[in-house]
Amino acid sequence: MKLHLIRHAKALQPELNQHDFKRSLSDRGKQQAKALGEYLNDKGLPSEVWCSDAVRTKQTLEIIGLENRFEKITFFNEFYLCPKQTFLEKLWLDDSEKDIVIVGHNFGISDLANYFLDDVIEMRTCEYLCIEFKTEKRNETSRDSGMIVDRWKYD
Repeated sequence: MKLHLIRHAKALQPELNQHDFKRSLSDRGKQQAKALGEYLNDKGLPSEVWCSDAVRTKQTLEIIGLENRFEKITFFNEFYLCPKQTFLEKLWLDDSEKDIVIVGHNFGISDLANYFLDDVIEMRTCEYLCIEFKTEKRNETSRDSGMIVDRWKYD
């Protein structure tokens, strides 16, 4: 099983009285997401995506989706700025054998990668990380059970 992690692209600074949840992508963020979408185009990404429902994560996924076809997208409010435990609980409640893409925020998304890799990684904006597990099911994953098989950062 493979887990594809994406940190959202660069967002604008919040406007006066704007809630962080509603921040949109900056022009640089849109460029990052477009470049990542092009990189992932021939990678054969899974069709299932779990995504934070914050504006910047949705926009990142939408731009990446222009180059990649996703059939099942689920938006989770609880993924907004969540800790790794929220991701782990969702994965461990699911006995699917299918690969999945998760689009989220730091520090939770980096902490999730660190947990599975037993390493220290701080994912940058619009960074992509693919972790492969020897196990077949999502709910069989555990600490230090993954290995990086692909990684991409925007220069």
